[in-house]
Amino acid sequence: MTLRELLNARELPPREMLILLSHHLGVDQAQIYRDLDRPLEPQVLRHIRQDAERRRAGWPLQHLTGRAWFWSLPLDVGRGVLVPRPETETLVEAACKRAPAGGALADIGTGSGAILAAMSVERPDLRLTGVEKSPVALRYAARNLEGRAEVLLGDLCAPLAGTQDVIVANLPYVRLDEYAKLPDDVRHEPRMALVSGADGLAAIRRLVRQGPAHLRPGGWLLLEIGAGQADAVAEMLGRQGFLDIFRQEDLSGIERVVGGRRPCAPS
Repeated sequence: MTLRELLNARELPPREMLILLSHHLGVDQAQIYRDLDRPLEPQVLRHIRQDAERRRAGWPLQHLTGRAWFWSLPLDVGRGVLVPRPETETLVEAACKRAPAGGALADIGTGSGAILAAMSVERPDLRLTGVEKSPVALRYAARNLEGRAEVLLGDLCAPLAGTQDVIVANLPYVRLDEYAKLPDDVRHEPRMALVSGADGLAAIRRLVRQGPAHLRPGGWLLLEIGAGQADAVAEMLGRQGFLDIFRQEDLSGIERVVGGRRPCAPS
C-alpha cells in the first residue's frame, strides 16, 4: 500500500492520518505529499493501523505520537499525563507579568511540566519548582524540564520547603457530572487530572486555603479555572484575605485565570 492509498482509505481524517504518518516515518508532512507513491513497509503499515485503531477508540493523538506542543515548545507526553492545552498559556502570561526579578515560583500540579518549561524560557531569572502527586506525570515533567526546575512528588503545597513569590496552578476543575460528557480523547487522559468533586473546585479550594502559608508577603496565587467558575474562585480568594484579585480571559474570551496577592502585612 502506498501513502496515497492509505490516505484515500479514510481510516482517519486526513489531518490525523498525516500526523501519524509523519510520526511513524520520521518525516515532515510536506515530505509525505512529495512521496505519495512511496510504498509502506508491512511492519510500518501495521503499526500505523494499530495507532489508527487506538485513535478511533478515543486515544489522544498526542499520546499516540508521544509529543505535544505548548508555548511553541515540544513536550514528551503519554498515557498517565494530561495533554497541555493552549488556554493554559494565559496562566503563563499572568505569571510572567507578576513574578519579581530573581524570585521563586512554584507550579502546583505540574503534570507534564508545560508551565515551568514555558516559564524557564520567558523568565530564566526565576527559581522554579514543580509539585505533582502522580509519579507517572512527574517523570514526564522531569524529562521535559531537564534540570531547569526542581520537581517534587507530593500533594499540593506539602513538599514545598520555603515560601514563594508566585504560586501557579492548573488543578483539575471539571465537575463530577460533567465528566461523562467530555470527548472520548479527553476521558482517555488521567481522571485525577480532570475531575475535582461535585462543583469542580475541591482541589482549588484546598490550595486557596494553603496558599498564604507558602507565599511571601505580597506574593501571588494564580489559578487556572473552568468556564463559569471565576465568581466562586474570586470569592474564595477574598475570604482567605487575598488582595488585588483579578481575572484574565483566554483567547476565546473565557475568564481562564483568577489570582490574588497575599497582604504585605497582617490585615
